[in-house]
Amino acid sequence: MKLRNPVRRASTLGSAVAAAALMATGSGAAHAEPVSLELAFECPFPLIGAQPIRAQISANIPETASAGQPLPQYQVDAITVVNDDARTGLKLVNSETLEGTATSINNIVTPNRTLQQIVNLDIPATPIPATSGEFNVPASGTAPEILLTNDDIGQAEIRVGALSLDLIARTASGDIAPAPIGEITTDCTQLPGQNNLLQTITVTGEAVETPRITLDAEQLDFGNVQAGLVSSQSLIVRNTGSAALGINGVSITGPDSTLYTQTNDCSSLAPQASCAVDVSFAPSTDGNRIATLTIESTDAETPTVDVALKGRGVLAPVAEISVNPLSVELGRVLLGESATAAIAVANNGNAALQIDSIALEGTGSADFTQTSDCTTVAAGNSCSVQLGFTAASVGISNAELVIRSSDTENPVVRVPVSAEAYEQQGTPTLELLLGLEGSTLIKATNGTLPLTGSIATLLDLASGTFEADLAVEPTAGNFYIKLLFSKIHASANVEFEQAEVTTGALVDGKLTANSHLYVKVPKVAIKLFGLPVKVGGGAECQTSQPVNIQLASVQGSRFSPATGGTVSGVYELPALENCGLLTGLLNQFMTGPGNTIELELTPQN
Repeated sequence: MKLRNPVRRASTLGSAVAAAALMATGSGAAHAEPVSLELAFECPFPLIGAQPIRAQISANIPETASAGQPLPQYQVDAITVVNDDARTGLKLVNSETLEGTATSINNIVTPNRTLQQIVNLDIPATPIPATSGEFNVPASGTAPEILLTNDDIGQAEIRVGALSLDLIARTASGDIAPAPIGEITTDCTQLPGQNNLLQTITVTGEAVETPRITLDAEQLDFGNVQAGLVSSQSLIVRNTGSAALGINGVSITGPDSTLYTQTNDCSSLAPQASCAVDVSFAPSTDGNRIATLTIESTDAETPTVDVALKGRGVLAPVAEISVNPLSVELGRVLLGESATAAIAVANNGNAALQIDSIALEGTGSADFTQTSDCTTVAAGNSCSVQLGFTAASVGISNAELVIRSSDTENPVVRVPVSAEAYEQQGTPTLELLLGLEGSTLIKATNGTLPLTGSIATLLDLASGTFEADLAVEPTAGNFYIKLLFSKIHASANVEFEQAEVTTGALVDGKLTANSHLYVKVPKVAIKLFGLPVKVGGGAECQTSQPVNIQLASVQGSRFSPATGGTVSGVYELPALENCGLLTGLLNQFMTGPGNTIELELTPQN
């Protein structure tokens, strides 16, 4: 394979872009004050991984507001500074404009609660400059109104939160640029250590101290309890208000109330204080038993709170199967590739659960596979079923995972499973020509060979995989051969011949490559009495098998098609053959394991 017409320059792809996003909130009836903030984000993008983004936000937000009044809608403007690597990446696939939306989730923190405000901003079609350097991407939108209540009286802070981007890059014709750069959805992380406070608002109003009752559960489910035994659970009651909460009564009513009992330490709760109501279930016969726990308090808004109680009495220990999830959707899977999912099978009963059989049924059952470690599941334990799907033909596959067990009430559980196989349409590729320069250290003699050359790469943009032709220029190096009790100076000419196409991947800024090369040694000379004497080599002198060199980006660095990067590896040099009478001697100082290589790859014009 020979790759032709490499592009002028590779790029950071993905466009670390348009983080145009951070928005603010608020504004009451008071005069709005202009505020601004700049924040740094890190956004993951296809192929190149996380990229830095700077967003400058401006808005008009008041310094005061009134309880009972909404913070009205207002305009938010943001400017995102996009780095040159992102610009080059967009230009690499002939992108001319960038557009889309940015979504920010801001937190409004008041004395008694935290509110979320979702702000959507539009990114208009923005030209991508042809010249190098950073460029700005504008965005604008409207922050929705937020209703403030008496719970918010005091100082409220507006803090910029999470950010997500939906971006579209278009070519000059208006078409969407090739995947995965053309359409990008990414969730950005706000870098730590920044002040994300956009505005502080003083919320005024007449503060009214009120108690508020809050429970940690809406129902208590005791499950299966053997007749004659007792099962207990606790319910936590908390006062989340600003005044003392009086507990006026705790009672149990309902058709099976005599099987439930309660004790508590609840009387009066100070703000933020809590107490516990302990409920016990003691069935005497078989069957489902229900009741209602009622708590009366001085909370004027909810003076009475009900908690449902349920349990099942059993005459003997029973098994109870529980499956999670109840359905499995494996999504769209490219032809030839696979997807997997795990299904947990638990025993919520008090006797061992026997799994009689697990099978796939239905029209598409042959498209799925299942394996499991489920035989006997002890009470309170679980096992796992591994579900697999391999896309063999285009279309949607539906089946059911059927689990049969010793649960007498639920002996057969059916879990719907589905997946869609699809075929890649017009896989976008990119040709890159990278120059290489570096060296390799031959461990046997601690000699170094300088290396130069090029690698012509055909990159699949959708998967990040590539094939490449590797061309390494002839080189030469000096070594010392240990002969008896002396060292003899030697020099060697070395050539390289590609044995097969180099393969690899560029995913999230991490490059890996696997190359196979024959190493040839046409000439080896030693110095005797100051004169070079040929002692080996020749046209047929080469390694007996190809050298397998595995390269990877240097740890802690990021490889970009726009700027290149450093790769390194360790390899073993196979034995030489057909090098003349001194082949054995040459193998002593040319071959063996532990050889290292480091190359700098640079995009070529």
